[in-house]
Amino acid sequence: MSSFSTGLSSKLAIISAIVILPLNSAMAEDPTVNRMIASQCAQCHGTNGYARGSFPDLGGDEAKDQADHLLDMKGEDRAEDMMDHQALGYTDDQIRRIAQYYSTLPESGDD
Repeated sequence: MSSFSTGLSSKLAIISAIVILPLNSAMAEDPTVNRMIASQCAQCHGTNGYARGSFPDLGGDEAKDQADHLLDMKGEDRAEDMMDHQALGYTDDQIRRIAQYYSTLPESGDD
């Protein structure tokens, strides 16, 4: 490979990083993206974080507590219940986003 093409490749990589990294950072905190990722959870925990039946409400819970709980479920040696299996389907970043989304919702007040 010539030094010209090596230099060009390096410059393209740097330019790509400059353009792409801010886009990823902006999307990382996008509430719409977080809500979309959390949409699977709404089937049991409600779109507004207020669950029906025996499922726990998530609205208003601390994001860190929710994320830690889901990460614990994901880290189980052997998935035993439905939530362990659900947690396995998400990356750590997606889990953080789900927790962030539900933490921004108001509490149900049924406590």
